[in-house]
Amino acid sequence: MATVRPVRLYESSIPSGNAHKVRLLLGHLGVEVQRVQLDILADPPETRQPAFLAKNPNGRIPLLELDDGTYLAESGAILWFLAHGTPYAPDDAVGQGKALQWMFFEQYSHEPHVAVLKFWTYWGGLHRKSSRQIARLKKGGQAALGVMEEHLEHHPWFTGERYGIADIALFAYTRSAGDVGFDMQAVPSVVDWLHRIPQQPGYTHFDPR
Repeated sequence: MATVRPVRLYESSIPSGNAHKVRLLLGHLGVEVQRVQLDILADPPETRQPAFLAKNPNGRIPLLELDDGTYLAESGAILWFLAHGTPYAPDDAVGQGKALQWMFFEQYSHEPHVAVLKFWTYWGGLHRKSSRQIARLKKGGQAALGVMEEHLEHHPWFTGERYGIADIALFAYTRSAGDVGFDMQAVPSVVDWLHRIPQQPGYTHFDPR
């Protein structure tokens, strides 16, 4: 764990997979922080008001506050900071690169489909979206799950040979995929992986809805 300590986590008032990533790793590490929930459905959202923008000009959560007054945004960057020097991050350059590869995959190929469809389903007015929009998200998300399935058919985890930050990054939204219409029967290795993660020490339960 870095010598600078996390003290406060800003998250949304609705369940956020990106915030859950951070909470999950904090739980594994046995680190407690104060949680501050912000209403992102307000008009304007609390994340777009001056008090929060002074902390994160991008106006997004999660945001981690450190005890030296530093604010760290973006879930992947927060995971990388927290995991540094712990068993949850690889200690060799190739392993680190592979972990980052999957974390970038989650943000660019997975989250824009699975997480967006989750938001539309529960809070974003799915009934107002066109069938074409929904089909596009389902196609992209199912393709991402297929890439994960191919990897897990040959490897137990995404962070090298042990559970770690790449698994945490991918788990947060994948666990909701079946609930919002993705075909999990087509990815049995992903389902098995999902079942193994809650068995990890320090696992933090999270209600995806």
